[in-house]
Amino acid sequence: MTRLALATLCLALLAGCGGSGDKTVAVVGGQKVTQQQLDGLVAHFRREAQQEGKDFPEEGSRGFVELRNQLLGLLVYRTELQQAADRLGVKVDEDEVRKRLTTAPGGGEEEGDANGDTYARDAVETELLREGIAAKVTRHVTGKTLAERSA
Repeated sequence: MTRLALATLCLALLAGCGGSGDKTVAVVGGQKVTQQQLDGLVAHFRREAQQEGKDFPEEGSRGFVELRNQLLGLLVYRTELQQAADRLGVKVDEDEVRKRLTTAPGGGEEEGDANGDTYARDAVETELLREGIAAKVTRHVTGKTLAERSA
């Protein structure tokens, strides 16, 4: 994570706002990341740890706080990625999302599992955004790669 993104994340954590709606835990380029999104991601990893028979940090512990902050970083990253994709005109093809979800190990549901967990779908969408952005920014790149130039 870049220093600017990390600083923004820290400031957003300190300035999280309450109100009648869902608490904002970060603001990325004017877009809110909510406590509900963060709680959903924490719940996903808690369930995954339980299914694998692994320990999960107790809420309030140092390990839990560190994990929660890493997961908040993931939400911030995904938001930044979506914003970059929007600026570049990169769109995600929903048919490709469905295709990748159905071919992924363990399958996946488009809108979430029985617990409302959208992690698998969000991960596929993130990968497609990265691929689309990379294709867009490298479309005119030709010639030798850096590794080939060094050889």
